[in-house]
Amino acid sequence: MFSDRIASYLIHRFRGRALAVSPDLSSMAVLTNILQKGAAPYVRGSLVKLLLGEARGNLFLGKGCKILSKQLLRTGNNVYIGNYGYLDCLSKGGINIGDNVTIREGCWMQLTSHYDRPGARITIGDQVYIGPRCVLGAGGQISIGDQCQIGANVSLIAENHIFSGEGDIFGRETVQEGITIGRDVWIGDSVTVLDGVVVGEGSVLGAGTVLTRSVPPRSVVVGVPGRVIKER
Repeated sequence: MFSDRIASYLIHRFRGRALAVSPDLSSMAVLTNILQKGAAPYVRGSLVKLLLGEARGNLFLGKGCKILSKQLLRTGNNVYIGNYGYLDCLSKGGINIGDNVTIREGCWMQLTSHYDRPGARITIGDQVYIGPRCVLGAGGQISIGDQCQIGANVSLIAENHIFSGEGDIFGRETVQEGITIGRDVWIGDSVTVLDGVVVGEGSVLGAGTVLTRSVPPRSVVVGVPGRVIKER
């Protein structure tokens, strides 16, 4: 059918890979869904990408999406940022997003809290999925490798307060060691990764994990604080 061909073409064109439509779904329903989800974001993205530091292809922006310091945002091809996302790109290195990246609704990214101590940068590789309502606070650098899958309500916090010693915590200096997520990592819902952590390639972080220390490649990690229970 003609609608089958159109749906398959749009999926390949805007997702960067060929996917067959399941026989359990009508091709017309899939085509309608693609247009409902993508038409208006495509128009918004086409207008906004003229103001970015770099935009190498299609950009889709959901409604209510707010981007500050747009000149410090660089995007690859087929980047989707969902409704009501918030990206404050002001920093030393900005936000750099690869190809075929989906950032779902309500994502919050901020790099600089104080103008006298600018944040580092956020780098997101190719074919990365970031679920709804994720928080990326990048006082230090956050690097997410290719083909990572990140669930809903995940927090990556690349900054920590110094609270030891006498005196008030308020107004003290912070440290920013950064966070590195290796390639092909799966992070479950409601995970928190703290500053200074490196997650090795191919690892799995179970839902609700609070990761306070680095883990080697292919680790399976669960708990509060997170502990390695086995190797994949």
